[in-house]
Amino acid sequence: MIVERLTMAHAKGLKLLFSSEKYMGVNSNTEYFVGNEIKFNELAYEVFCDTYLSSLNNFKAFGSVEDGVVTSLISFYEAIDSPAWYWTQIRSKDHSAIPAVLDAAIAHNEANGRLKFYSMFNAKYAKSYRRLSFSKNAQERYGFIDECIVPVKTKCIYQDYWQILFNRTLVPVESLVRCTYLKQEYRDTLPIAGNL
Repeated sequence: MIVERLTMAHAKGLKLLFSSEKYMGVNSNTEYFVGNEIKFNELAYEVFCDTYLSSLNNFKAFGSVEDGVVTSLISFYEAIDSPAWYWTQIRSKDHSAIPAVLDAAIAHNEANGRLKFYSMFNAKYAKSYRRLSFSKNAQERYGFIDECIVPVKTKCIYQDYWQILFNRTLVPVESLVRCTYLKQEYRDTLPIAGNL
């Protein structure tokens, strides 16, 4: 398994990750995220490729790749208003690869002075989220606080979360927004934020 930044060259090799009928723990064909006029997976795949694989400056994805097939991926948005990033999506056919992919995303963002990130997920997975997604090293180095709960099919009142994490979508499950941050004792240097 190789973990690398994904580009348009990976588009065909990751399509399988968009074939599951479940998303955020619910059936995306019956609990509509986008209405019933288009299949959720088809739309999600097209949007993912157009956003995360097309060399946009602030949208990136990393994935585990085996023989040209992407088995797990994590996508994120690098904020322009703060030194943070937003973990926007996770998809996997090989759950054991997720910690390595997240470690690569964390390393990329730390190298660019982004020492905290926000994520949104089904609230019922709050206890298992870190155990399944984080390596032991990341669990040790990163703490977290839960920011807010967003009820089923409700618009999040905070604009950054609504625009970036929810993608302006009324999600059919209770959702939790979490801030994960590099603990102070692991912050050897801080990013330079001055500009003259």
